[in-house]
Amino acid sequence: MQTDAPFWHSLVFEGIDDVDVEAVKAAFGTFEVVARGRAAGSACPDCGRLSDRVHDRYQRRIKDLPLAGQGFVIRLTFRRFICGAADCPRRTFAEPFSRLAAPHARFTTRLNHALERVGLALAGRAGARLAAQLGFGAGRMTCYAGSWPCLIHGSARRVCWAWTTSRSVAARPTPPS
Repeated sequence: MQTDAPFWHSLVFEGIDDVDVEAVKAAFGTFEVVARGRAAGSACPDCGRLSDRVHDRYQRRIKDLPLAGQGFVIRLTFRRFICGAADCPRRTFAEPFSRLAAPHARFTTRLNHALERVGLALAGRAGARLAAQLGFGAGRMTCYAGSWPCLIHGSARRVCWAWTTSRSVAARPTPPS
């Protein structure tokens, strides 16, 4: 297994420049990439002031698409910064990696998009079986959750299978205006 950082950075974090790969581990059919943020500081989401004072660090395990039939997990170290502005209501904030995963997410955006497609096509137990065959390892409720953006976002109503095949007139939504 190739463990040099540039190879894994180009494979996993393509187009994401704010991440450094520290180590790669392979055990029990799962690849685990240990990574951390590269930026010296981050801007406060409320006031926009740049801060480089680190308050704390924590790690999150984020699942990604399978690699060569093996599970793939990114163990990413997040830093919490202290906002130095006296008038800012936020005292600390986490380092954002929005191109990799949404805040508080357990899946990468790539895996989330794949689960959305499975959820729209099958949902429920059938979606969970397909996800297991594809190596995602998602449960039936996760596959249901993959179809929820279709129900929430009005622009996606036209492509949602559930909206277009409903037999009951009462269950059909009013068309978007």
